[in-house]
Amino acid sequence: MPQPARVGSFSMLADVRSDEELMHAYLAGEKNAIAILLERRRDWMWSVARKTVRDVAIAEDAVQEAMTAVFRKAHTFRNESKVTTWMYMIVQNACIDLLRKESVRPQLSESDSEGIHDTTSFADQSDTKVIITQALATLPDDQRLALTMTIIEGYSIDEAAAIAGVAPGTIKSRCSRGKEALAAYLGEREVGNQTPVQSVKVEKGGQ
Repeated sequence: MPQPARVGSFSMLADVRSDEELMHAYLAGEKNAIAILLERRRDWMWSVARKTVRDVAIAEDAVQEAMTAVFRKAHTFRNESKVTTWMYMIVQNACIDLLRKESVRPQLSESDSEGIHDTTSFADQSDTKVIITQALATLPDDQRLALTMTIIEGYSIDEAAAIAGVAPGTIKSRCSRGKEALAAYLGEREVGNQTPVQSVKVEKGGQ
């Protein structure tokens, strides 16, 4: 992945202000503060994207779109959460949007095409990806964040709580409500299509 360009004489280590201080400085009129923040957090955004999608190209596109969205949506930031929690959700949304677009025209990578001969199996895999993407997109941001961190990325409840800046009990509650919502969504989809949803199992209740 290409390295971010330096912002004037600043580097990621040159500015000791916190993420929140940089965001507030940008909102107060210091235009280069947001660029310093993005330079500092670009590798972290890349890590978040790669844990969400396996395709490197999609992850790169997601980071680029997320960085643009941070500029565009900076005025919406509130002190209700950490800057990283707010940015995390932006990266997640970028990944979900790109996965949704990709699922409309699923393509095999070169390595996959060499090893896959069962087209029915590949179609099933593509359908599963579409289902998961659509299901997650229906959840409120806080529930999707909690489920993504604990189920997809493997963070513990305590770790997810620290990232989100909330109590562990809040993460447990969000996971529980999110799983129930996903179960309802998948159940409705199965009834509507009159076909079983395989490989996607969401139990009610949470960690």
